[in-house]
Amino acid sequence: MVELRVKSNLCTGCLNCQTVCALVHLGIHDRSASAIQINLEFFSGLNSVTYCRQCEYPMCRAVCPAEAIFKDEHTGAWKINYDLCVMCGKCISACPYGAMFLKGKTPLKCDLCGGKPACAEACAFNAITAGER
Repeated sequence: MVELRVKSNLCTGCLNCQTVCALVHLGIHDRSASAIQINLEFFSGLNSVTYCRQCEYPMCRAVCPAEAIFKDEHTGAWKINYDLCVMCGKCISACPYGAMFLKGKTPLKCDLCGGKPACAEACAFNAITAGER
């Protein structure tokens, strides 16, 4: 099983991770459509990274009335089945890490890119890496 490892102190705020996430998943150059968000702190330079922790017992799944959130047995990632999703937004407010986002009415969450997270590959500063749990 794959997991993201984040060292916020190494984040330069280049936003490559957000850009590549939106490109890989939606084919658009819109960082607001990314399942990972960088919170830029201009004065201190201590940027923070908001990302899905792939919880063992995810609250997003627990509150989903359509049971649209399921575990990918290959990667261990919790994913959204958009054919079942009713776009109610309950999953977004339930996430204790604030790591689910909206693009229009569509909920977004990290799916670990099939086991090879593009955000980790795009991070030249090793602030985001991927490895086995």
